[in-house]
Amino acid sequence: MAIVPSKKMIAICQYGGDFETHDDGTMNYIGVEAYAVDLDENMQLSGFKQEIAETVDLNVDAMIIKYFLPGNKKNLITVSKDKDFQRMVNYYREADQVEVFVMKDTPPAKNTKKKQPTRRPQKATPNMETTAVVQAAPVPAITNAVALNEQLVGVDTTNEITPAAVPISSNPFPMVVADNDERLAARQWENLITGVGQRFHSLAEFREALRKYSIAHAFNFVYKKNENQRVTVKCKAEGCPWRIHASKLSTTQLVCIKTMRPVHTCHEVTSKAPFRAKRSWVGNLIKEKVKESPKIKPKEIAIELKRDYGIDLNYSQARRAKEYAREQLLGSYKDAYSELPFFCEKIKETNPGSLASFSTKEDSSFHRLFVCFHASILGFLQGCRPLLFLDGTPLNSRYQGMLLTATAADGDDSAFPVAFAVVDEENADNWHWFISQLKPMVYPAGSQGQITFVADFQKGIRESLQEIFGGECYHAYCLGYLAEKLNKDLTGHFSHDARRLMVEDLYAAAHAPKLEAFEKCTEDIKAISPEAYNWVISSEYSHWANAFFGGLRYNHMTSNFGNHLYSWVSEANELPITQMVDELRGKMMQLIYTRRVEASQWMSRLTPTMEEKLKNEFIKARSVQMLRTQGSKSEVRYGEMIDIVDIETCDCSCRGLELTGLPCCHAIAVLDLYGRSPYDYCSRYFYVEMYHLTYADSIHPIPNVERLVDSETEDGMVLVTPPPTMRTPGRTKIRKITPGCIGPSDFLKRQLQCGKCKGLGHNKRSCKEINDQIVANGQ
Repeated sequence: MAIVPSKKMIAICQYGGDFETHDDGTMNYIGVEAYAVDLDENMQLSGFKQEIAETVDLNVDAMIIKYFLPGNKKNLITVSKDKDFQRMVNYYREADQVEVFVMKDTPPAKNTKKKQPTRRPQKATPNMETTAVVQAAPVPAITNAVALNEQLVGVDTTNEITPAAVPISSNPFPMVVADNDERLAARQWENLITGVGQRFHSLAEFREALRKYSIAHAFNFVYKKNENQRVTVKCKAEGCPWRIHASKLSTTQLVCIKTMRPVHTCHEVTSKAPFRAKRSWVGNLIKEKVKESPKIKPKEIAIELKRDYGIDLNYSQARRAKEYAREQLLGSYKDAYSELPFFCEKIKETNPGSLASFSTKEDSSFHRLFVCFHASILGFLQGCRPLLFLDGTPLNSRYQGMLLTATAADGDDSAFPVAFAVVDEENADNWHWFISQLKPMVYPAGSQGQITFVADFQKGIRESLQEIFGGECYHAYCLGYLAEKLNKDLTGHFSHDARRLMVEDLYAAAHAPKLEAFEKCTEDIKAISPEAYNWVISSEYSHWANAFFGGLRYNHMTSNFGNHLYSWVSEANELPITQMVDELRGKMMQLIYTRRVEASQWMSRLTPTMEEKLKNEFIKARSVQMLRTQGSKSEVRYGEMIDIVDIETCDCSCRGLELTGLPCCHAIAVLDLYGRSPYDYCSRYFYVEMYHLTYADSIHPIPNVERLVDSETEDGMVLVTPPPTMRTPGRTKIRKITPGCIGPSDFLKRQLQCGKCKGLGHNKRSCKEINDQIVANGQ
């Protein structure tokens, strides 16, 4: 049936994720990929699926479409025919877009039987063996076992093979019937042991098959003989006749099952793993799971093994198995560095205009990796303020390292990732390289204007910005790092409250818009400590105080602006390097898409955050009193403060427009008197149109991230190795305060103070002065 919508609609198709159910029954989809598909006129369900199949690697016949009804997040509706598809479009006709979920149709398991109704148990006939029968799934035997009908050439097969005393039935194991969603992974092992005559290439292969076979059939076994020529195994349950014997064929390494009693009579069958399921075996079993989810907890591992294999592990066993899996993965993590050259080419191939480059360290073959996507740089150049935040965050991975980031602020005052780099450590050399790579991206040929950088002034950043950008940039010192440096450089003995007050006055001096307010805050610092006052005066306050700073930083005082980027890193830093970079790319891709979709619904002239800030100034403007007007300048009063507003330029002596990009309440009151709109004087970067330009371009997927190149390097190929680890001996110290984030609130937790010397960070027992006096008196 044809669909004729009255206006254009967009379907937001999410694929590759899963649903999360909340306590109230509502569901939330945690998606991995999302795509937009136009709903054209006369489109039918088959055409809609075909549109999705061209983007998602999924066959049309195996595709299931589901959606929520408007206002209902508890029930999913399935679209199975054209009438259902038309009904979905009609529901969301007024909303202009519909959110659908694309799923893969899982075929039903083979030989599954309907659950029979419960029957009344009957009395067993004497001398009759009662067993619970489960239909075994027809899973092929292990691929590396020798076929039963294979003719051996040149092999002595004269060894007599004793036939089994009891014929093998289709399923002679007294197991309780499991639900369809339990032990699915273990069912692939049900037919690894087929009976007498089955051959294996070695005893180790036979033992491995036997271990998996026992897990699939939920019984434990013990070795009666376990030698280098033969193995005899029986069921661990007392009195159970199950038994198997295998030995090597003479003059060969092949192992053949000679005898087997396949029937179990034990009724108390346990689902616990055999006691020989060691740490290494379980570790290899969960290695792929640990690779996909490095932060999976041992408790979660135990739950999944119980569900998928019926294996019972305690917390300690699961933890040791995870440790072993991670140890085995370290080799692949190291090999991932060799894939970086080809991976960078993939980035530039799938995202034209992007930059992914290397730089060789002189003392190591490790290459510093710089990544800047074309969509990110276009978004910064087209829609973001000329304001960049430079910061670094540690990679808590096996090979450590640092992630250097350059983040911008979009029109809604949210972080917009521009570029990042992976380096071995945060030092002057690496920052100089990162900034030199960044300049041609943020300053393309022929561009003009000045960029403000909010960053630390240490570790070579200050010198690098001056050398590379020169007079084309302003460097605003991060106030968090500045407070941290002040607290560290103070040599006098100051109490907890004294240090807190000095940091509060430092922040107040930085935010002060006028010289008078700045001087008042510094005098307050001087009253507490002349040493701290001298430090502040000599700290190049023209780089951090609003009263003297020449650039535009829109009231952003610290460099740790991209907190969500740091959270991405914490989730991905245990992945191999290529997967970690691709994880960051996927997060950036999803961020750009999500914000683009959200902005398409905005009806205001400014972005929501800036609209709210401007409304707050409108409310304050009601209390502004007009004193007098002379020419284009007006004198106004707000509270006890008197300011001068120039109506021609909307400038105010409070410097509100200059510092924030929005008219202050004084200017709004004067503009209203003259019948002018304050929106005309807002920074152009706060308009919704500019926000749309920021997120207009997309970051594209990078296919085949894993194992992009052979581990063996070809002639001429650059060898890339992980950075050398420099982990100090002893327990790793965890920093509770992020570098550059020290503020007045960080001093609310009282520090340990010595009762003798009044110093901070130690008590009387560990006081150095007392210990020195004791040593001197003893001498």
